[in-house]
Amino acid sequence: MSEQSQRFYEFGDFLLDAQERLLFRDGEPLDLTPKVFDILLELVQNGGRVVEKKELMEKVWPDSFVEEANLTQHISTLRKKLAQHSERDRYILTVPGRGYRFIPSVRGWNDDAVITVHERISARVLVEETDVGGDLGVEDEDAVSTIGRGPQARIIRAPHSGALLLKPASLTQKLRRHRDLIAVLVIGLAVVLAFGAYKIFIQKRTAPFEKTKLAKFTNTGKATSAAISPDGKYVAYAVADAGRESLWIRQVATSNNGVQVVAPQEFNYAGLTFSPDGDYLYYLGTFGNAPGLLYRVPALGGTPTKLQEDVDSPPTLSPDGKQLAYVRGYPDLKETTLLIAAADGTNERKLASLKSSSNTAFTIGAGPSWSPDGKRIACAVDKVGDSGEYQELFEVQVDNGAMKPITSERWLRVGRAAWISDGSGLTLVATDQESLLSQVWFVSYPNGEARKVTNDLDDYRDLSMTGDSRAMAVVQSSQQANVWLVPEADAGRAAEITSNNFDGVLGLAWTPDGRIVYSTVTGTTQNLWIMDADGRHQKQLTDNAGFSRGVTVSPDGRYIVFGSTRDGNQHLWRMDADGSNILQLTDGLRDSVPAISPDSQWVVYRSQSSGKTNLFKIPIGGGQPVRLMERGGGLPAISPDGRLIACVYLEEGQSSLKIALIPFEGGAPLKLLALKDFPNPALLQWTNDGKAIQYFSTQGGVSNIWLLPIDGSGPVRLTNFDSQRIFRFAFSRDGHSLAIARGEVANDVVLINAVK
Repeated sequence: MSEQSQRFYEFGDFLLDAQERLLFRDGEPLDLTPKVFDILLELVQNGGRVVEKKELMEKVWPDSFVEEANLTQHISTLRKKLAQHSERDRYILTVPGRGYRFIPSVRGWNDDAVITVHERISARVLVEETDVGGDLGVEDEDAVSTIGRGPQARIIRAPHSGALLLKPASLTQKLRRHRDLIAVLVIGLAVVLAFGAYKIFIQKRTAPFEKTKLAKFTNTGKATSAAISPDGKYVAYAVADAGRESLWIRQVATSNNGVQVVAPQEFNYAGLTFSPDGDYLYYLGTFGNAPGLLYRVPALGGTPTKLQEDVDSPPTLSPDGKQLAYVRGYPDLKETTLLIAAADGTNERKLASLKSSSNTAFTIGAGPSWSPDGKRIACAVDKVGDSGEYQELFEVQVDNGAMKPITSERWLRVGRAAWISDGSGLTLVATDQESLLSQVWFVSYPNGEARKVTNDLDDYRDLSMTGDSRAMAVVQSSQQANVWLVPEADAGRAAEITSNNFDGVLGLAWTPDGRIVYSTVTGTTQNLWIMDADGRHQKQLTDNAGFSRGVTVSPDGRYIVFGSTRDGNQHLWRMDADGSNILQLTDGLRDSVPAISPDSQWVVYRSQSSGKTNLFKIPIGGGQPVRLMERGGGLPAISPDGRLIACVYLEEGQSSLKIALIPFEGGAPLKLLALKDFPNPALLQWTNDGKAIQYFSTQGGVSNIWLLPIDGSGPVRLTNFDSQRIFRFAFSRDGHSLAIARGEVANDVVLINAVK
């Protein structure tokens, strides 16, 4: 820490006690983890000075190596803690490329005569029966605010600080004259000291997964799902290879290749779950978009047994291993239900149901988790409210199906969760509203405080935990991509023009004068940049606020429209071509994927309405949005003549997506185009002649651009790449140059071990 020796620091409504490692606001202690407190103290002690990131990490983590993302997450937690207890929202300034500076003015002192705020409880026992001005020997009577005079007066606070300043000698003389109060004071001080010791113990005790060590368990890049056994000795995982998947199990302590449990087949495996005794492995098997089938197989190999059909989430088992719980979505998701069955799939019954008409549903695909005491099941729940569509973590009582939220945290997506063995919290994979990346989180129980365990640029899914809660297994998805220029869509002439390893993945567009606008990662934010077609003269356009993505440029070259979380929600924003004059354009629910009409007058985009995805359009100058479809549609692309919009569409009662062509004015589809293997994501762009729609499809880990003629004839492959994936593509205005975000995705099983 800094060499400054003051014990007390005051800023705004806050008082920081460096010796007792406590932070108060108006006498109320705030709960900070040890590292968050260390960061706050370092910033406060260096108030007004920029503390370099490296310096801060060396001070707070002197004996260990940590990534910058760890510091960023702790800073984010600290900001939230300070903001939620004050109307002021700016305490810590980020200095791009350097570090952080504490903004408020700080008053520090070190006075042995100070009775700090957390000792006021005891002091008030004395004050409430004492005349304030004449008896306590206060140094400055006017400096103490009181309510009333005489025996019932109460001291509220001293000026500037939240502390009560007393003369030790005067206090001693008064105590001698009030012997009856000494016992009360001693008891009060004992209570305070005991409480303080308890708080210090709690703060110094390492919270679950506060310190972790990550280790890769597989290195093939082909893992799709995983689970760790309750005893921590085995990991089961699915492997995808050449369009087929197989199930494997391997000992954690060895480096062998493991044992194949189920042979490769054209089958997708998900939701791997060990029974509590480790003898069986449960999993979901799916073909394409068909409902999931729940299977059970002996953990060390054998014949799989089908237990249930139409299962839409990974299963969870009761602590005694006798019961299963899982989620099922009924036709059109009009109702979603949490079901319980015997461990062999029999005796199925409903525990709780949610109607879509209530804008609430159990999350399809997210696995429930049975608590260690067997009394509750944690579930992810979809909700639609005034602030948009989001997902929360709820608990469902096993005895009566009653539901209540576990935390107030609202995520974009929630995946699998797992209870800590003592029931003090849960770990889960979830995506927040700002980063749009799935990370591992910890939520304490029952107070519901949420914090990230991981904080990086990888995606995590499929979490499971050992019985002693000392280790987790997750699938880590690492994505690397750069922008490539492909003249005339000729793969043999493709040239890589950027090298930041995350370029263009979430946004790629051409300007009319032949430059490229693309997304990339800057620190912990996602920004938009612009460059020449050969990759030179790269320039940042957005200002390190939130995640910017889904970019498009108006045909007249005047505006750039993009999606961003800069205000905490996903909305569309407009800026001039040079990045100036940023203006919020929409205020809907999860607005995204903008497309600008050929006359540069309208923006068509996807948004949420009544819990469903719909297409809207809005004047590029701002105004009221116009809904274009009665039923949901998404990922719009506008034809060159401005008459048609191509979009992703799901017919009522159908399970296969199609491409719909609708009038620009809106209405029912004029034509539906089917694809045998519908791409995901289905990013669409019209050819310049308006006769076909371009998209990319990935087969066997290799992506290529395809054409789908709107006359109904079959798709035609346009590019001939034999390696890597395409994440985003855009053709130049003249159609002669193709820009693609191209790279690799490696999916591997990672073990996250708790470190004490």
